[in-house]
Amino acid sequence: MEIQRAGGLRIETGRKQTTDALRRTGKELSKILERLASARRINRASDDAAGLGVAEQLNTQVRGFKMAERNVEDAMSALNIAEGAATEISSMLQRQRELAIQARNDTLSDDQRQQLDVEYQNLSMEITRIAEGTQFNTQNVAGGTGLASGTAQIQVGPNEGDVVTMPAVDMTSIGLGIAGTSIADSVSASGALSAINNAIDAMGTQRSTIGAMVNRFESTQNNLMVAEVNTTAAESILRDEDMAMGLADLTRARLLQESGMRAFKRFNEISSNHILGLLQQ
Repeated sequence: MEIQRAGGLRIETGRKQTTDALRRTGKELSKILERLASARRINRASDDAAGLGVAEQLNTQVRGFKMAERNVEDAMSALNIAEGAATEISSMLQRQRELAIQARNDTLSDDQRQQLDVEYQNLSMEITRIAEGTQFNTQNVAGGTGLASGTAQIQVGPNEGDVVTMPAVDMTSIGLGIAGTSIADSVSASGALSAINNAIDAMGTQRSTIGAMVNRFESTQNNLMVAEVNTTAAESILRDEDMAMGLADLTRARLLQESGMRAFKRFNEISSNHILGLLQQ
């Protein structure tokens, strides 16, 4: 009788162990299915606390890279708008230079020079109007204020110190040094010609600066795109599920579950037979 009781105890112990193993296998199978369904190895902090912290930091960087790319794109757009205005202003400076050369010629009378000066003065006013009216997102980009002030900063990266200062651009008549010049007489025309030559040089310098900054921003943008791709890949390695390994784990867990269920069924049969044997005595 004692032997039968001991045997019954071993059977119950084995059945409990099998039940616990089935429960663990069920939980593991549930996690594997969740990872495969979401395609992510880490779905909650308990899956991998350290890995989640690193992955979240990488995700922060990726989102920062994306926004920085937009910032750089906007900055290039603003500079391209300024370059468009510079092209037209350069043409007007060349026309003013032609008028100054013409007025410098003493074959003209002062009355004729004054007639030329009317066009000259209107060109000066139009240069200032274009420079002050050229804007990006309501901010000036060619008149020495707003984005053209030389103090505007562009966030070109995901971190606090990743900034680039926009160049100072002033294409107004005052900024170019032609404000107040005149070709109404021969002496004034001579001074105007010198001032316009300096203004053309200044415009060339500003346009070169704008072009160089656009090229710099293009390089920055290319670097941001590469960094975004590489950082996204690094995050994926940490966070995403290895589907091949996940399927292998799924197969293993299902085999364990099936084996456990067969063992549990067998323990139930043995237990029933054991109890029946006790009743028959």
